[in-house]
Amino acid sequence: MEELKKHAVFNVIRRETERIKQNHAYRFLLFSGPLIGILLLYLIFRQGTTRDFPIAVVDEDNSVLSVKISNALDAASDVAVSYKPVDIFQARELLQQAKVDAIILLPDDLEKSVFQGTKASVPVYINGTNVLKAGIIQRSVLTTLKTISGGIQMKKLILSGKNQQQAMARVMPVRLDKHVLFNPYSNYNYFLNSALLYVMLYLFTFLASIYTFGNELKRGTGPGLLAAGDNSVRLSVLGKMLPYTIIFWGFAMFINFLLYEVEGMPLNGSYTFIFIGQFITILTYQLMGIMLVAATSNLRLSLSLGGAYVMMGITFSGLTFPTEGMPLLARYFTVLFPFTWWEKIMISQSMRGAPISEALPYLCYILLFMVVSIAFLPLYKRCLKEEKYWGKK
Repeated sequence: MEELKKHAVFNVIRRETERIKQNHAYRFLLFSGPLIGILLLYLIFRQGTTRDFPIAVVDEDNSVLSVKISNALDAASDVAVSYKPVDIFQARELLQQAKVDAIILLPDDLEKSVFQGTKASVPVYINGTNVLKAGIIQRSVLTTLKTISGGIQMKKLILSGKNQQQAMARVMPVRLDKHVLFNPYSNYNYFLNSALLYVMLYLFTFLASIYTFGNELKRGTGPGLLAAGDNSVRLSVLGKMLPYTIIFWGFAMFINFLLYEVEGMPLNGSYTFIFIGQFITILTYQLMGIMLVAATSNLRLSLSLGGAYVMMGITFSGLTFPTEGMPLLARYFTVLFPFTWWEKIMISQSMRGAPISEALPYLCYILLFMVVSIAFLPLYKRCLKEEKYWGKK
């Protein structure tokens, strides 16, 4: 046991532990930064679905039907009738002041036109600056108006002598039998937090690796690191990485607890495969941090490039915009980020419950990033030994 404690890896671990104790930046990157980021994102998206977007209803008809439409809109879960301005000009001011996201105009003689069987139009003005919000409001308003319109048609058909079944068949001859798979509640928490919480984790993993390995060059302490690791860059890197790997792996387990235990996110596939994927992705980002430091031998530049690289990974992963809609060149760029393949593993195993054989190639792509990063270890060793690479901030 005593001989094991004297092993080079343990010497490096003890050395790194002391550095963590003495440097508050290390502690921020390891503890408070990831914890604050993960909890903040979790709380932002915890509600899961968006509700009660404010809308304005201009009722120029003041009839039983117009009141019924207004009440039905207010009862819809996605929108809330927050204002009832007297005219469209007042409503437009509310829209321009961002107090409402849509205006529904119920025109004069609406009820009269409906019961006379003539065309009755209900103008709807929606703020389209936020595409997601506009889509939800449009869907909610359209569903409400269609429901009321269908009810009116059914009453007319029943009064003309049709029974309820016949009337329903005339109103809706083709009925949609919708089945939403894998995320049946259209829960944004499942969709966004399953990605963004891990983005936060991998961001701090990457930056912590860049900072701790780049700091050896900045401060010229590389020879001390190699001495602690018996002049072996592999042992030195292993011992230096290990405390960070364990801590970030612990944060990965914390994220899993929040998603699966607290929020009840579906787990339809193999948790073991997800666990292995998390561990390998953490190691990959750590090794890529070394690769970036070795390639630039500049701590400040490496941190800037590292942060930009992880953030670009979100864009090119298809999370914010579907990859199918991207130009061909952009689709080629998606393969350059480990997060793209991690997100595919997460969706494949957690949401879709796909066979492991379907997700295995994604894990292999992540391993390719790891192999390429390991190839930079000799260059990093040279940076540690040669004084010309030291002192760059």
